[in-house]
Amino acid sequence: MRLKLLICLFAAIGFAGALFDAHATELYFLPDTSSGAIGDTVDLSAWITSSDTVRGFTIYMVYDTNYVDLAVPPVAGTLLAGRPGLDFRYSDHIIAAPDWLEVGATIFGTSFWAGPGELFRMRMVLQDCGDVTMTADFGLRRPDGSFVLGDFNPPVFSICTAPPMAPDSLTIFWTGTSALLRWKAVTLDTLGNALPQLPLYRIYRSQEMPVALPFVVIDSTVNTIAEDSLAPGSEHLYYIQAVGQ
Repeated sequence: MRLKLLICLFAAIGFAGALFDAHATELYFLPDTSSGAIGDTVDLSAWITSSDTVRGFTIYMVYDTNYVDLAVPPVAGTLLAGRPGLDFRYSDHIIAAPDWLEVGATIFGTSFWAGPGELFRMRMVLQDCGDVTMTADFGLRRPDGSFVLGDFNPPVFSICTAPPMAPDSLTIFWTGTSALLRWKAVTLDTLGNALPQLPLYRIYRSQEMPVALPFVVIDSTVNTIAEDSLAPGSEHLYYIQAVGQ
């Protein structure tokens, strides 16, 4: 089972209606997919696609801090940094909104801006293994105070969900009519964490003689033993892959 942490943004900035317009400005993060163990940090960069000329934006990130939390405060991205009259702000989990991280900026002057470009950067710390899904809206403000519709493309985090380690100690016995395969059970992922449940093993086989054929999956099992019936006189290669369930 693959555990995903979806970080989405929710903006309570007073507009309603069809926020997912085909021509709306999109906000997205780079990287859009990350994986790690508890205690790891991930640097995120928030970007927007093409937009109208705007003077500011407001975003409310909503997430469960049992799983992920802010590690380094947000800072203005290259699209905004250094502009005269810039007021860049953030508010981290205030009492009135304990699940919100607000990030926003306003230009008090005439140095307005437009996408595409980087809005801000921040660093998140992974706190615990689990799944979290959040909703996502955001909004931009034009110089006249009207709002610009926006779409949000949430990043995906995988916490404690590295793939299982490769099985080892594969042994093959010929019984006279079939190949009997055995291997050691896989209990850890590639980060060294214990798997939440035993993996599924896929058995691959290729034929070498009398005609060379590519590897194909011939069976899947949760056990550490498999049997493959073969005609005598042929030659084959095998390998075992462990995958999460």
